Amino acid sequence: MDPLSAVGFASSILTFVEFSFKIISGTLEIVRSGNTAENAHVSIFINDLHRITKNLRQSSASPNGSTHHEDGLDSLASECLAISKELIALLQKLKIKAGDSKRKSINVSLRSMWARGDFAYLENRLDKCRSQIMMRLLLLLK
Repeated sequence: MDPLSAVGFASSILTFVEFSFKIISGTLEIVRSGNTAENAHVSIFINDLHRITKNLRQSSASPNGSTHHEDGLDSLASECLAISKELIALLQKLKIKAGDSKRKSINVSLRSMWARGDFAYLENRLDKCRSQIMMRLLLLLK
């Protein structure tokens, strides 16, 4: 085998070992707690965001008319609420119940890795909403 092929082969083996390690460590974490630490951490923030946007929507529903900026803020709160619901649903799919099989844990571990793109997309949408909400709040305070 020529040196270049050997380097490529070694690189492939290292990539496979790294991927396998991530699956195994994620599976062990899921078996122990029913969830990965990263997903549990995200879940705490998403549930808090869900409560905040729900309260924001309720408080912005004033009976004595609203300004253009208040309407925009309400619309953004609705968007954040919808995104948080999507994230909560995604996180629910990535949990297991006590007593589920190890095969199910491996499956959830793989789905967690594949769902990173979905998380990044939703996180980007939330970041845009946050920026818009901050701008609306500044305009309301002006």
